[in-house]
Amino acid sequence: MADRIGQDAPLWLAEAIAQANIPTLACVLVQLTGDREWIEGRFVPTRTRGLDDNDDGGLPGALQDEIRAAATTAFAAWFEGRPPALANPDDALLVEMMSVSLGETIPASYAAMIRHELQLTEVQPAIDGAQDIAPPPGFRALIIGAGISGMCAAVQFAAAGIPYTILERRPDLGGVWFENRYPGAACDVPSHLYSFSYAPYEWSRYFAGSREIHAYLQDVADRFDIRRHIRFGLEVTEARWDADAGEWQADVIDADGNSETLTASMILSGVGAFNKPRLPDIPGMDRFEGPSVHTARYPEDGIELAGKKVVLVGNGASAMQVGPAIVDSVVSLTVVNRTPQWVAPFPKFKQAIPEALQHLMQTMPLYRLWYRLRLSWAFNDKQYEALRQDPDWDGQGKSINAVNDSHRRGLTAYMTAQLGERQDLLPDMIPSYPPFGKRMLLDNGWYRMLAQPHVEYVNGAVTEVLPHAIVTSDGTTHEADAIIWATGFDVVNLLAPMRVVGLDGRDLHGDWDGDDARAYLGTTVPGYPNFFCLYGPNTQYGHGGSLISVLERQMHYVMSLLRQMFAKGIATIDVRQDVHDAYNAKVDETHAGLVWTYPGVDGYVRNSKGRIVVNNPFRILDMWRMTDTADLDDYHVTRKRVSA
Repeated sequence: MADRIGQDAPLWLAEAIAQANIPTLACVLVQLTGDREWIEGRFVPTRTRGLDDNDDGGLPGALQDEIRAAATTAFAAWFEGRPPALANPDDALLVEMMSVSLGETIPASYAAMIRHELQLTEVQPAIDGAQDIAPPPGFRALIIGAGISGMCAAVQFAAAGIPYTILERRPDLGGVWFENRYPGAACDVPSHLYSFSYAPYEWSRYFAGSREIHAYLQDVADRFDIRRHIRFGLEVTEARWDADAGEWQADVIDADGNSETLTASMILSGVGAFNKPRLPDIPGMDRFEGPSVHTARYPEDGIELAGKKVVLVGNGASAMQVGPAIVDSVVSLTVVNRTPQWVAPFPKFKQAIPEALQHLMQTMPLYRLWYRLRLSWAFNDKQYEALRQDPDWDGQGKSINAVNDSHRRGLTAYMTAQLGERQDLLPDMIPSYPPFGKRMLLDNGWYRMLAQPHVEYVNGAVTEVLPHAIVTSDGTTHEADAIIWATGFDVVNLLAPMRVVGLDGRDLHGDWDGDDARAYLGTTVPGYPNFFCLYGPNTQYGHGGSLISVLERQMHYVMSLLRQMFAKGIATIDVRQDVHDAYNAKVDETHAGLVWTYPGVDGYVRNSKGRIVVNNPFRILDMWRMTDTADLDDYHVTRKRVSA
């Protein structure tokens, strides 16, 4: 086992443990030594606040040193081959360890989820599908899109022995992380959460930038031999179910207009939602003589902004990354925004992960998994109670319950402090709607940027674009050498513009009435046999979470369906209409009591009919359970034809 630790182990290991997270070290120590001391009495850490990792556990230096010294000894012994004293703790201890490490009570109902995230579940392999029954001869899957969704599906299909092809319209894989290369582009989910559970990576930053995420996806493609299955430069224009043949036909076209039709036993859509940039329809946009780009279409070689007068339109996640990234190089920056956002502190913004700690994350799975698990609570169901409308709470339209109101007070105090001497900006910074009414943003230095003398904040909209300027709704003309549109995406018209035709010629966008997409568990739709959506309607967690975790769970469910199909000789499955409708009625009913349907709350998650089509209304634990094992009784099935 000595090769696991290396010849210079005492040096790098001591350095890594000196930089490691104390509550995480304590949990690992319990497993390695079997001694509960590290989560009891004087070693109990303080409560983790907000999105902070609580790296020192709030403990005095002497106690931290004691934990680190014990960890150095125990970790070195593990690297030399000593097995953990508690390789598989019981549920009660796992929940207790998690609770103590975070400083709050985690319900016992989370035990199975904790065990799964720590990869302690004996019956479930690390990659779903590794123990599958082989698919029948001729069974083949077609995956649309080589972004994170498509790659997630590819890994699972390969593990189950399912032949597959990925069709990708772009010249490279990565989806939004190939397309988004604007200044400051990064992920607002921690790197160790925004990665596949079965594919760890030596992340350089706690919150990775877009180029590093793209490099990670390239690495995953190489590790799992995905690239040779991808056909780049092909766009699917239409997918049709051929009932006679019992298969899908997909019409594709390349950049030169050449077309062909492919066939497959099943189709999995991995096209995502944040791939159709939304630009406002403003008079004069075509007359502007300088660079005018949407963040999702930012040129690969960039735009020369040094010494320029730049207009930034929007203040969502993209704008909040762009502005601070360019503010020090431009001569002036005009930020135009209609609706303020709730913004939370970002303790590890731009912080690098020390190399020794990166190495520990890679070589000691137990530390990495406990660290990842603690992050998952802070960014997941911990915030769920703040989303519930309390009918007895009088928040005067600004908060929906006592917990939500405490968030409002804390966030307001943070914004006030960040603006410093520019308190005149504060009235335009405080949203009129409750916290979490829109996706909570993380502060990339936004308020410090706004406080700079060469930055102008305009509370309004762009009403006209001139050759060298823009006009805002207050009638003011603002000179501009370049315009950056951080105006978001069309996320409610899912799968558009691809046409999907199911049983009896029914059209998916017709069934969805355009932007009113619905699916069972966000994954299957009645009338479209063997058709699956990843990141489908109502799958995005509005209170946090990692998209990758969502996708892995959807694929866990899809693989459960496929395993049963292969084992029972089933050719097609088609979710029952009543099952689909009951689930979506529950979605809408639950949403009716949450923040996104509260009066005065609006945003991209709501469609033209007023329905929430993007966010999932359930706790992550609820969805985890609903996607655990597929029930074939929820589906119409057809058996394979047997030759005479």
